[in-house]
Amino acid sequence: MKKTIKLLSILFLFGTIFMSCEGPAGLDGVDGLAGVDGLAGADGNLTCLECHSEAVMDVITTEFNAHKHGSGTSFAYAGTRGYCNPCHDGDSYLEFVRTGTLITGPGLNLECGTCHDNHASLEDGIDAPVRAVGAVESLINSSTYDHGAGNLCATCHVARSDAADYYETADATYDRKFTDDDIATYTTAAIGPAGTSVLVGDTLFVTFDVPVTHVYTSSTHAGPHHGPQANMIAADMGSVTGTKFTKHTDCSWCHLNDTTATTGYGHNFTPDIGQCDDCHGTAVDDITDMQAAVATRIAAVQTELEVIHAIHVEDGEVHPVYASLEKEQWNAFWNFMCVIEDKSEGVHNFGYVDQLLTQAEGALGL
Repeated sequence: MKKTIKLLSILFLFGTIFMSCEGPAGLDGVDGLAGVDGLAGADGNLTCLECHSEAVMDVITTEFNAHKHGSGTSFAYAGTRGYCNPCHDGDSYLEFVRTGTLITGPGLNLECGTCHDNHASLEDGIDAPVRAVGAVESLINSSTYDHGAGNLCATCHVARSDAADYYETADATYDRKFTDDDIATYTTAAIGPAGTSVLVGDTLFVTFDVPVTHVYTSSTHAGPHHGPQANMIAADMGSVTGTKFTKHTDCSWCHLNDTTATTGYGHNFTPDIGQCDDCHGTAVDDITDMQAAVATRIAAVQTELEVIHAIHVEDGEVHPVYASLEKEQWNAFWNFMCVIEDKSEGVHNFGYVDQLLTQAEGALGL
């Protein structure tokens, strides 16, 4: 019996040893079937070429260069005054929006990179990135203007002066002399209640009398400055303040959304009034009629301002002239300049334009 148990133990031991040994590798199995290929992704270049193709960029460039932003003469003013440079030179503008620093520039026109920054990403919903510009500080009061993407525009399209900058605090006189064609203009100038005008040879000597009841126009460029649209929207640049315009104040909504433009990007900056009909129904007719009414009022005020020698009109262009005017009449001149420099015939703020023209009409007896 003991021999039998011992033999079984030995056999079990050997069996265990043999069972734990790895045998030779078997033959490889047959490969499984290949999976189905995924859908092809969009060509990255095609996304870029929606905007950056030669055809599209040529049209945008042509539109832009035909506009004053691309080919205007205002860039020649760069370098004449330091604070003018950001709006009269492309490089100076870039430096100003990046750092707030005023630099002297050579008077370069604007280009794509002046207004557009690099894409933040190349994800879905890519749009033309406008340089990030925060709320714009007023140059005439303590206000700020925040118009979304329109802040980029408001950096330059703001008033540089307001009516109060010209108001007198004491009686004053100002002496000027005129030659050549200016003699005819200033022979009948508004020289104030005790002003004098004497022609000596080929020179006209004029003393403008400006009591505190009057205001002196001290520059032939008097006015809020060219293109003060942000202030028209804010209703704060005339001799009186008004009610802010609060609808569609992002300039790009109207001026870079012309659906009739070849590219649909509207770089001719011409508003497509027809798009307003989606919400306003007969906007084209309504706006056109309102603008026509404003234009008629502007023309009437302009005629009277020329009669009182507040302005000189030549070849259809309005030129302020040196003058001493009773304050309310001078305010009429100023409010008129605010309206014509805005150049929208009321669209940027019909309510405020009405207020400015109403003051002018009352002061001029219209």
